[in-house]
Amino acid sequence: MEQRPLVLIFAGALSGMAAVWNQKISTAVFFIVVILIGAGIFIVKKKTFWPFLVGFFVGLCMLFIKAQDIHKDFKRAANQKTAILQATVCQVAKTEKSTAFLLKKKGLEGKIMLYYTGDLKVMPGDKIVTTTQLQVWEKQTNPGQFSSQNYYFSKEIYYRAYTKEIKVLSHATGGTLFWQHIIRMFIEQKIQKQYHGEAAALVRGMLLGDKSDLGKDVVDDFKQSGLIHLLAVSGLHISLAGRSLYRLLKRIGIGFFCSSVVGFAVALSYAILTGGSVSSIRAVLMLGVYFLSQIFGQSYDFFSSAAFAGIVILLWHPLAFLDLGFLLSFCAVFVIGWIQEKEQRKKKGWMRQIMERVSFPIKIQIGMLPIVLYLQYETPVFSFLANAIAVPAASIAFTIALAFVWAPACFLHRVAEILFEVILWLSRQEYGMITTGHVPFLWVLIFYLVFYGCIEKKFLRPIYAALMVSGMWVIIGIVLLPKNSLAFLDVGQGDCTAIRANGGMIFIDGGSSSVKNIGRYRMLPYLRYEGFQKVKIAIITHMDEDHYSGILELIEMKRVCYLGLPEVKKDGTYKKIERAAKKAGTKIFYLSKDRKLLADRISLSVLHPQKGSDLEKNAASLVFQGMVFGKKVLITGDVEKEGEEELQKEGLKPVDVLKVAHHGSKNATKEDFLKITYPKIAVISCGKNNRYGHPHKDVIQRLLQYQVQIKRTDQEGAIIFR
Repeated sequence: MEQRPLVLIFAGALSGMAAVWNQKISTAVFFIVVILIGAGIFIVKKKTFWPFLVGFFVGLCMLFIKAQDIHKDFKRAANQKTAILQATVCQVAKTEKSTAFLLKKKGLEGKIMLYYTGDLKVMPGDKIVTTTQLQVWEKQTNPGQFSSQNYYFSKEIYYRAYTKEIKVLSHATGGTLFWQHIIRMFIEQKIQKQYHGEAAALVRGMLLGDKSDLGKDVVDDFKQSGLIHLLAVSGLHISLAGRSLYRLLKRIGIGFFCSSVVGFAVALSYAILTGGSVSSIRAVLMLGVYFLSQIFGQSYDFFSSAAFAGIVILLWHPLAFLDLGFLLSFCAVFVIGWIQEKEQRKKKGWMRQIMERVSFPIKIQIGMLPIVLYLQYETPVFSFLANAIAVPAASIAFTIALAFVWAPACFLHRVAEILFEVILWLSRQEYGMITTGHVPFLWVLIFYLVFYGCIEKKFLRPIYAALMVSGMWVIIGIVLLPKNSLAFLDVGQGDCTAIRANGGMIFIDGGSSSVKNIGRYRMLPYLRYEGFQKVKIAIITHMDEDHYSGILELIEMKRVCYLGLPEVKKDGTYKKIERAAKKAGTKIFYLSKDRKLLADRISLSVLHPQKGSDLEKNAASLVFQGMVFGKKVLITGDVEKEGEEELQKEGLKPVDVLKVAHHGSKNATKEDFLKITYPKIAVISCGKNNRYGHPHKDVIQRLLQYQVQIKRTDQEGAIIFR
């Protein structure tokens, strides 16, 4: 890499940003130690290491300055006392139940995502006014949870807002935003006439980056099959658009210069039209470097070109590194470049060329494996099979769709539609998903070092052999190491207790009345983070939405093996959950007083209710008491009033951890109850600024009176005991 200083600068910049973004001292110390050790080794060996150091400190400074700018922007937004928002519309997109407007307000650096539930027609470029309140995107509050803040910050969208009414101050009659929208609408109308059903939605996703018409199940299928990259306008699409036109113009006799300029202009225009994703901008910049090398007759270095694109993107927008698409895109580019460089050294025969084409997707998958597992916690083992067919099919179908998007529906569109349907079929197949759970970044580094040693055949030397074997044991050990934990997840206004045991994951409750789709977006990511694809046992303490909604989602997704329900009178909700479980193949068992839940280092007894209890819904909540990984635990559901009084007669004991009943309601956790349980730690699961006023000040006062340490999910996020 000495002859590729841009690569070292780019790597240094990313390291500098990673060292300071999460504001963890341990992370900063780790990177600084790595830098010092690396610098020492390279200096001793008289290697050129200064570009990496320059990149590191530039990246660190850029992110520090950006963080200060964001802080000032938040202050400016907070100082605007009025709730009247006047801004310019940049983009318009449909969501499930509203229209999302991307707005730019004068005086604020960050953009605003405004969700509008009315039906007034608004175009990009229009100036609007509405009454609303700006909110900053929330941070990730559970392990494995998608970080909305990182995602939207990476796109320079700092705020969100909601409104039912807007007023258009002036309509756009021209300008880039206006014509960009007109062209997109024209393409969408053509696609609707040329293709049908899911194929049409897939074409819109691939050509325009618009996935709004693709169902959640379809998107999940693409994720599970390793084909999700096809749904975004990525470097593949930009390269096809630019290079295809470039090659076509050259074949018909147009010179290098004109062909390059036209090819680059088309690629750039297409990237802007489709929203300018990080991967598309990266592809445009690399394409520009390639065209310049052709014009000036210079050799083209793939690695330096990619590093140059990365540096330009980070200088233009430092927070782009928070986008997972940025990390995966550049990782894929460098893996592809490394594979191509290795293959160029070998002699080429027709048999080797065939072998290269067959093995290429396997090599890419192996090269991407560490970073994919680090970011996503799982990977389909045989996704290379899907990619080996889907990528060529997508390239042909995309080329036809883009080249003939202007034409009336014809035979070529039918050919493309068949190819798109093949891709959809491939996405629905299973490719042997393996879920490792969270792995530390050090694991990623060790993996790449061991992999590099194997490829370069340095393991033939004794010292490298020892390092390789040690590294492999570390890789396997970290993944298989037991990670038992007791967690109370942040699900907003609701409850979710998660016990991670060697035999599988146990959820006791999982629901919310303030956050939608917590099963898909909070519980399932945590399940993957802990290394499981399915919930072994899910238990619902009683039939309130804020205790069952997420579990019901997971049941419908066929992610629950066993479902435990209270053995009480069945209402309509109870029967609905039973039907869903039977349909999904989930086995149901019933719980009442004196039943036990036993697993490795877990022993929980049901204290309440009695079998067939006719107590009111909350009072009849399942209550568990016992040992979880050496801690005495009491999990209370929403038991209160009459139920809590009855519970005090049923063998309560002092505990280490109390899950406070009914989110800290005034009518629960009474003084008599605390006198018996005398908890050391009380966990309160409730939503931030919830409309019920939970937890009630009287409950907090009672807990403090008994010197109980209070932990709240609305303030701390997920509360985890290991």
